[in-house]
Amino acid sequence: MDYFFVNFVSWAWEWRYLLGLILGAGFVFQLFSISRRDRLFSMYMFSSFFLIITTYWILKPLKKSLFIGYHKLHASSFLGQTIDAAQVELLAKELNIVIAFFAMIVYTLLARRFKRERYTLLVTTFFVACLVLFYFLLDSTSALSVWAFYLFGDLFITSMLLMFFSFLNDSFDSKTSKLTYGLIGTGGVLGGFFGSSVIAHQSALVDPSYSVLLSLALVAGVVLIEHLAAHIIERRPVLDFHSTSDSPLPEGGGYAHAMEGMRLTMRSPYLRWLAGIVMLYEITSIVIDYQFTSSVLHSVATENYKTYFASVYAFSNFVALIVQIFLTGWVIRRWGIAVALCVLPVSVLLGSVGYLLFPVLLFGSLLNTFDYGFAYSIQQTAKELLYVPVSRKEKYEAKAFIDIFWLRLGKGVAVLLVYFISLGFSGESVRWLSLLLVLVMLGWIALGILAGRYHKRLEDEQYKVSLNPES
Repeated sequence: MDYFFVNFVSWAWEWRYLLGLILGAGFVFQLFSISRRDRLFSMYMFSSFFLIITTYWILKPLKKSLFIGYHKLHASSFLGQTIDAAQVELLAKELNIVIAFFAMIVYTLLARRFKRERYTLLVTTFFVACLVLFYFLLDSTSALSVWAFYLFGDLFITSMLLMFFSFLNDSFDSKTSKLTYGLIGTGGVLGGFFGSSVIAHQSALVDPSYSVLLSLALVAGVVLIEHLAAHIIERRPVLDFHSTSDSPLPEGGGYAHAMEGMRLTMRSPYLRWLAGIVMLYEITSIVIDYQFTSSVLHSVATENYKTYFASVYAFSNFVALIVQIFLTGWVIRRWGIAVALCVLPVSVLLGSVGYLLFPVLLFGSLLNTFDYGFAYSIQQTAKELLYVPVSRKEKYEAKAFIDIFWLRLGKGVAVLLVYFISLGFSGESVRWLSLLLVLVMLGWIALGILAGRYHKRLEDEQYKVSLNPES
C-alpha cells in the first residue's frame, strides 16, 4: 500500500492549528468582501453547505467500503460471467438512473406545489427519516442493507445539492452571486475536508451505526439552518431576472408537467451546453473512480480499505479547500466563467496522461485528487453560477432534470461503457481508459467556452434590464 495519503492525514492533523490559521485568514478575507447586507444569509448558506457535504463525506467511504468489502467476500456474476467488486459497483450505479427518474418527477411536482422554503424543508426531512431507518438496518451486514445504503448515498448527495442550489440560485442576482458563491462554496469544500479527515484519523472508532447517527445529527442541523435562512429570505424580494414573486411555480401534476424540465433544457442551447458539461463530467467521474477503485483493489489489503479511501478523499478535499479559498473567486472575477469551467477538464487531462505513463497506486489515487480537487471547488461554483441569470422555471424544473435524471443518465452511460471495456482489462491495463478521457476533455473544454460566453451575454442583458426596468 502507498502510504503517501495516510501519512498526509497524520501530518495535517499534527499541523491542524497552523493550517487552520492560514485557511481562516483566507476565509475572513472572503467574508469581508461581501456586503454587510448579505453576510448573515451567506453564513447560513455556508453552514448548511458545510453540514451537507460533511455528511456526504462521512457516508461515502462507509457505503463504498461496505459495498466492495461485501462483494469481495461474496462472488457475483453477470451475464454468466464472474465479476469482481469494482464491476459490481458499476452495475449498482445503473440502478441510480431509475431512482433518479422518479426523484426528478417528485422534486418537480414539489417545486410546483410548495414555496421554496417548504420545498427544501420537505426534502431534508425525508433524508432525516431515511437515516433513522439505516441506523437500525446497518446493525447486520447483508446484501439488502449494503445495496440500499449504497443507493441511498448517491440519492442523498444529488437531492440535497439540488435543493440547496435551487434555493441559493433563487436568492441572489448575478453580481451578488459572484461575490458570495466563493464563500458559500468554501462551506462545501471545508465540509468535505473535515468529514473525510475525521473519518480517516479516527477510523478505528467509527462503526456504521456511529457514522449514521452522526450524519443524522448533522442533517438535523441543516433543517434548523434552513428555518433561520427562510426568515431572512422572506423579508427580501426574489432577485430573479424573470420573476418578482416568491410563490411556487405554476401548479400542475402528472407525467407531462414532471417532464417540463426536459423540454426547457432541449429548447435552450445554453441549457443543452450546461447539460453536456454535466454528462461529460459524469463520464469522467465514473472512469476515474473505476481506475482508482481498481488500483486500490489490486494494491491494498481488505482491512485497510476504509482508512485508505478516507485518506485519499481527505487529501483531495484539502486540495479543493485551497483552490476554493485562494483561487476560485479570483479566477471567476479576473478571467470569467468560461475559464473557470475549463480548469477541471485541463487538470483531468494532465492527470490522465500521468496515469497512462505511470499506472501505479499513487498515480491511480491522484486521479481522484485531480477530479475532486477541482470538481467540488471551482467547477461546482462556476457551474452553479450558470443558473443564476435564468428563469425560476429553469432554476427549479430544468435543474431538476439536469442535476437529478440527466446526471444519473450520464453515469449510467459511463458505467455501461466502462463495464464492457473493463471486461477486456485488468490490473494495470485500466490505464488505457485514460485515452477515452483525453477525448472527453477536449469536448468538455469546448462546451465550457460556449456556456461561459453565453452566461456573459445573459449577465449583460440582466444588467441592462436592471437599469431600464420599463424597457
